[in-house]
Amino acid sequence: MSDLPQSDKLDGYPHPQDTTRLVGHESAEARFLDNFLSDRFHHAWLITGAKGVGKATFAYRAAKFLLSRQASGGGGLFGPPDTLDVPEDDPALALIHAGSHPGLAVLRRQYDTKNKKFYTAIRVDDVRTLSPFFQLTASEGSWRIVIIDPVDDMNTSAANAILKTLEEPPKKTLFLLLSHTPAGLLPTIRSRCRQLALRPLDDAHMRAVLAPHCETLSPGELDMLLTLSEGSPGKALRLLEAGGLEIFTSLLDIFREYPRLDAEKLHALADKSGLKDGDTRYRSVCEIYPWWLTRLVRAASEDFTGDTLIPGEADIMKRMISRHLPSAWAELWEKGNELIKRADSINLDRKQVVLNLFLNVERMSR
Repeated sequence: MSDLPQSDKLDGYPHPQDTTRLVGHESAEARFLDNFLSDRFHHAWLITGAKGVGKATFAYRAAKFLLSRQASGGGGLFGPPDTLDVPEDDPALALIHAGSHPGLAVLRRQYDTKNKKFYTAIRVDDVRTLSPFFQLTASEGSWRIVIIDPVDDMNTSAANAILKTLEEPPKKTLFLLLSHTPAGLLPTIRSRCRQLALRPLDDAHMRAVLAPHCETLSPGELDMLLTLSEGSPGKALRLLEAGGLEIFTSLLDIFREYPRLDAEKLHALADKSGLKDGDTRYRSVCEIYPWWLTRLVRAASEDFTGDTLIPGEADIMKRMISRHLPSAWAELWEKGNELIKRADSINLDRKQVVLNLFLNVERMSR
């Protein structure tokens, strides 16, 4: 009972349900496994961390393990299992890869066929689709697993509905709730779950994960990608797919002679973002622009010594800070986020949104 919407896929990269290894989160897996092997295995886990850090991969690894012979058989000849690894020939894996395992349900935003786009939230009707799943009679010793990806997407009605199930969980059912921003969840949901935080990966682990996908990048480009992705492999892959390195270089070039903006490069970036097939690029601009303003404020507070800055970036930042206090740039960050949200809600022209994001900087200097 697992579907796989196209919006969750990155072209050329395996989906978390098909990923066979999870790098850099060995301690989190050990905590989960230790709890499973104890007499107090918790029925609901809130798996937190930045978007793309590996939460979904962790959840699918846990599901594969619990639905495999490895978990039900106690680990085989050599005692209890010491990892969540599952032999490739385990029959549960083929069903999970096909999205058809009867013991696994994945709850996420659904596709609105009428309006040709995904709903903005997980709705209460989506939660209600779990009822038949809970009513199925599980085989002796088997698990039923629900992955909510992410729980942040639930509207209030859906959150209240899932809370009732967490309070009175069906027998032998495990809930894996993924969250990018757990502080925004209902406190009662958080209190019903055991929390497991996945930390950003260090550079060594990031390089190991990204190595198969970054063979064409120069050492400088790879360093830039590591800076932009902040320990999140998923973010790094999304940036690669969207031309994020080019977008970031364009951003620095636009600001290089601040307070004068490079109008030619700005319009080139806006034009590409406004193309019919430019949605991915536009989304990356809307992610990188506010991220870099946050980076600017943080770097200023650390006197440009506490972060790994890209060559030439510090000079641009110092020029910008010399004209306006960090608080002014923080206000601009807020203004930019408001523009991006409004653009999504009323479907503003993408090219004009990108232009306004940067022109707001120019207006501040007048």
